[in-house]
Amino acid sequence: MSPRTKEQFKTIRDEKVNLILQAALGLFAGRGYASTSVSMIAKEAGISKGLMYNYFKSKEELLGEIVIGGFKQFLDLLVIEDESNVKKQEVIDFIDGNVNLLKQNPEYYMLYFSLLFQPKVFDLFKVEFFAHFEKTIKYMVAYYEKKGVRDPYTKARFLLAVFDGIGIHYVSDIEGFPLDKARDMMVGLL
Repeated sequence: MSPRTKEQFKTIRDEKVNLILQAALGLFAGRGYASTSVSMIAKEAGISKGLMYNYFKSKEELLGEIVIGGFKQFLDLLVIEDESNVKKQEVIDFIDGNVNLLKQNPEYYMLYFSLLFQPKVFDLFKVEFFAHFEKTIKYMVAYYEKKGVRDPYTKARFLLAVFDGIGIHYVSDIEGFPLDKARDMMVGLL
């Protein structure tokens, strides 16, 4: 057997990291962050606890990777061609993309929403969270300013709060919550 190439090592590493992230996400969302140990995550991922520390320094770093990674995915859906001229369709595409993320990965959102209500845990990634969040607020404020809304900052925050509420209700009742109709109502707020 010939030695592994750098690409093969990278592939193996990426696969292990993904296994760990998926295992941690499932356990954090289902059991809670505080109730999940590194040993549980390693067992769920099918690796040793020691090997897990080769990929992540701590449980906190792992949580941050999950939360900030998912949040970046959420924010990256807001694609603006001209920051001084945010278009309604760009905001609608952002809403639609995030509705699709909710449908595809409700487990992430269960974790995300639960962490918002755990101040000690949220503080672990609060600074980075708000650094990314400010970009979205800036674009939404620019959109509402262009429309002539009297208080564009409050309107932007309101729209994002509505989306959070929709997300909480959806992950709490995936089968019963009318997500697509809620999406249409949210677009009506634009």
